[in-house]
Formats: sequence, structure tokens, C-alpha cells
Amino acid sequence: MPASLFSALSFFAGSEWDTAPHDDGTAAHSARVGQGSALVASRLGLDRDVVDLVAWAGTLHDIGKLRIPAAILHKTGPLTPEEWDVVRGHPGDGAAMLMTASPELSPIADGIRSHHEQWDGSGYPDGLQGDEIPLFGRIISVLDVYDSLTCPRPYRIRSWSEQDAVDYIRSSAGSRFDPTLVAVFLELHERVNSARRAG
Repeated sequence: MPASLFSALSFFAGSEWDTAPHDDGTAAHSARVGQGSALVASRLGLDRDVVDLVAWAGTLHDIGKLRIPAAILHKTGPLTPEEWDVVRGHPGDGAAMLMTASPELSPIADGIRSHHEQWDGSGYPDGLQGDEIPLFGRIISVLDVYDSLTCPRPYRIRSWSEQDAVDYIRSSAGSRFDPTLVAVFLELHERVNSARRAG
């Protein structure tokens, strides 16, 4: 990867999060998603350079949340429809931020934009279905949901157990998630948990 692109990615992954006045734990969550996404990508046999790109996409998948007002990001009660519209804008916002830095970051930007798409076409922002969803986004989706369920969030009274989250991922294969990637995640989830705890 050219040094200029590495510097741009490092900026987004580091200083942007460090200076965000409304960071709700997103930086730590994103780092874990990046690590887990790299494990899955490696297991799929992707080239090392591609695994590195998947890791960056996972680490930066929520960068668009920097454009969400803190009052919405920290809200403990239910969001209004208007607030949900703002939240649902973060994948597209994040992808646009990456593309502004460099068009060469398009594989990472595509993963960021698509990480809330669902296998059955019911996700957002583009309603993509199945293999229409970029691979990076499909990988990130599984790790993002797993980590979100098992870690504290402002809008959830308590986290799910790891086993309950694994069961949910398994039951959502073929509807929310790519079933092939769910199988890989289930094979690797103990390693994912070990990496999470080490981090």
C-alpha cells in the first residue's frame, strides 16, 4: 500500500476518533471488528493484501458516525424515525469520507457503505441482496453485529452473552448474513473472542 494511503487510513483510524467529542466506545468496537474481519478474510484464503484491506474496512466501518450528533449517538431511549434516518446515513457518510481522501480507497469504502446490507435484501442504504453485497461488507456485517450484541451500548440495558450472540448469528444465516461467512465465523468464533479479550 502506498505510504500516502496508509497515512490517510491511519489518520481516520487514529486522530479522528481521538478527537471525537461524542465517542461512545465506537473506536474500541471498530478495532475489534477490524481484527475479527481479518481473521475471517484470512480463513477464506484471501491474499494478504486483501486481508489487510478488509481489516482497514472493519476498523473504519463506523467512521461515518462522526457526523451523527452526540445527542443521538448517546440517546438511551428509543430513537425517533427522524433520528433513525440520521443513524442510517453513517455507512454512506463514511464511504464518502474515504473516497474524498482517495479514490484508491474504493474497496474499503465499498465495505463501509455496505456493512448494514442484509443477505435477503432488507438492509440499507442500497437494499442489496446476496452476492450483490461487496464481500468486505458481508464479512464486516457478521463481526459488527456479534461485537455490538456482546458489548454495552447506550440503547441496550445489558449485553448479550457470547453464546446467545453466536446462536443469533447462526439462526440469521441466509436471511441477515451470508451463510458461507456465518459458517466461517462459527468455526473461528473462539479465536475472535480470544482476540477481543486480548484487546
